[in-house]
Amino acid sequence: MVTLGTNLPGGGTGRGTGSRDWFAALAASPRPAVVDYAGGGDRVELSGRVLANWGAKTANLVDSEGHGPEATVLVDLPLDWTSLAVLLGLARAGVGLVFPGEDGGDGQTDPADSADLDRASAQDADLVLTSTPGDWAEHPADLWVVGAGPDAASDAEDAAPAHAVDFLTEVRMQADQCHLPLPGGAEGLPGLAEAWKDLRAPDLADAGRAQLSRRERGLVVAAAGARLDRAVASAAAGVWDQGLPVVLVPERTAPFSVATARQVEAEGVGSPA
Repeated sequence: MVTLGTNLPGGGTGRGTGSRDWFAALAASPRPAVVDYAGGGDRVELSGRVLANWGAKTANLVDSEGHGPEATVLVDLPLDWTSLAVLLGLARAGVGLVFPGEDGGDGQTDPADSADLDRASAQDADLVLTSTPGDWAEHPADLWVVGAGPDAASDAEDAAPAHAVDFLTEVRMQADQCHLPLPGGAEGLPGLAEAWKDLRAPDLADAGRAQLSRRERGLVVAAAGARLDRAVASAAAGVWDQGLPVVLVPERTAPFSVATARQVEAEGVGSPA
């Protein structure tokens, strides 16, 4: 098991805050906020305070690079603990979010047109965060690589251009506390997540979509091969506000394997079925 540490102070549970200072409530929680089994290695756990630590650093980096609340950020990331930490940081910074695949219409997207729609939805983005920098090398926005680093890709198509920023290197140099004005007003994190509702109907046949299972004590996400999207973002925000965890499991769909069912049961989020 891997548990990521932090030097943030402890405190309450952050359960069901609904308050303006939703970020502080999460930062005060020693309870698990993200548990990731889907990375193919050890179990990785982030408490609320650790997740908030990553979120604060991310928000500070966004601000230091000149992207304020009026900015639009394109999020093109795999579904893992790092991406969820990035998501929280973007929420803390109060920027607008765009996800690949959004058509902004009735959800009746022709798969043959999906690539063009992806580009159209992101054409006005000020910043792109991606694990596949080669896909966005020609985009005029700032480009941050979230992964092994800009020079790590061996495939020429995935290689990062020279102007790309290595997110994991830069974010670690940021302060652990964020002093930006808190977005979301009195509505808190759930209110902020209302703006993250998916713009097209989820389709489990889509290889990039995760299957979500809301339990009485958390959220289980079949994350294998999936990408972060609005459906996951909104669901994660809801359970974090309740002081509950997001559990990423190495499955694509339910029913889960025996091993995964045991992992879910061990996390205490609800029935493993």
